[in-house]
Amino acid sequence: MNRIVVLVFMSTALGASEKIKEMNRRQAGTCADAINNCVNYGKGVCSDPTYTDWVLKNCQAYCHKCPGTSNGNHGAFTGSSTGCVYKDHVYQQGETWKDGCTYSCTCHDAATGKYTCTGLCLKWNLPPSCSLNPPGPGKCCQTPNCPPNIQVQYPPGYVEQ
Repeated sequence: MNRIVVLVFMSTALGASEKIKEMNRRQAGTCADAINNCVNYGKGVCSDPTYTDWVLKNCQAYCHKCPGTSNGNHGAFTGSSTGCVYKDHVYQQGETWKDGCTYSCTCHDAATGKYTCTGLCLKWNLPPSCSLNPPGPGKCCQTPNCPPNIQVQYPPGYVEQ
């Protein structure tokens, strides 16, 4: 016996054709991009937190953000991936990232997910005659401001953040 299913979509943010594509993709259990030009956006969009929802809706396959396969146990998923997971983002071996103006992190062992994060800004131990200037435009960290007779020692390889 054949069964006919009629889908009616009222007002939605996505057009009817996009809804049907999304529904078919979910029912088929496959992972596919909803748009065909994800590559034009570049891989940067995949890890940019600004575009998380957009990536999940439009470029799951391109960005390797497909869910695992259901194991039938209360919505749990199984699957595997390599990389360091930090705040719902996956970083690859050797990749570095910043957590705002707080931490600088590096993925050291993508196979086990091990990463390290260190404070982005130096903690200054300045004499009382010095002060800290607010961060410059586009920077995160305060900078020392001392009288000319006091020399500030920066760590080797220091780069203003």
